[in-house]
Amino acid sequence: MIAALAFLLMLACGPAAAQALQLPPPPAARFDPVPGTRLPLDAVLRDDAGQPVRLAALFDRPVVLVPGYYTCPNLCSTVFEGVLQALALSGLAAGEYRLVGLSIDPRDGAAAATERKRAYAALLPGGARDLTLLTGDAQTLARLESALGYRTVADTDTGELAHAAGFVVLDTDGRIARAFSGVRFDPAALRAAIRTPTPSFGEQVLMLCAHFAPTSGRHTTGALAFVRAGVLLLPLLFLGWLWRRGGRRAS
Repeated sequence: MIAALAFLLMLACGPAAAQALQLPPPPAARFDPVPGTRLPLDAVLRDDAGQPVRLAALFDRPVVLVPGYYTCPNLCSTVFEGVLQALALSGLAAGEYRLVGLSIDPRDGAAAATERKRAYAALLPGGARDLTLLTGDAQTLARLESALGYRTVADTDTGELAHAAGFVVLDTDGRIARAFSGVRFDPAALRAAIRTPTPSFGEQVLMLCAHFAPTSGRHTTGALAFVRAGVLLLPLLFLGWLWRRGGRRAS
């Protein structure tokens, strides 16, 4: 009887389970940072003054790296302002971190970076000293985006870039320590990420398993799949326990 019930349960849940556990294809524009991945520190970009700068030179302290582009008419400024707001409310002192903007659009130049820096620096405790806005050529940017798990899609009509909303905190070795998604961020979580940039094992698992959805600004799909799998397994485990218990009584 128990075997029959288990069989019926599997038949009833099988298609639904398969559907629930089937992950959708990754979105064309995505942000899937992998903890521990090291950025190519030998990459040479240009700072907001138009001067060449090797990426490694920026890692004298933890780095908050925000990908986007300076001529973006929509999401980028909202994300960057969210980061600035969280940093302002975090209680972190000037000099504890470096905020770095990375333009993902090779068409951006020093003029666009300088204009953004003038607006953003006034909102940081350390001002312009703690803020660097980078631009680069297409090949260099492609290397960085690959390391960040970042992919954009260009609109053929407008030339605008569709992209995800989020940023990463990197340790002084240039490795991804934490990732944040969305447009508004918890100041306490950001402070903890900067002061303790090594994530716990559980946090690394969550970052690896929870896939980012650019439309919602959340990491949800993979995590939901694991939860659904656990829910489906519980009845089977319970039936197995009942069967073993019945077997012990019979003996």
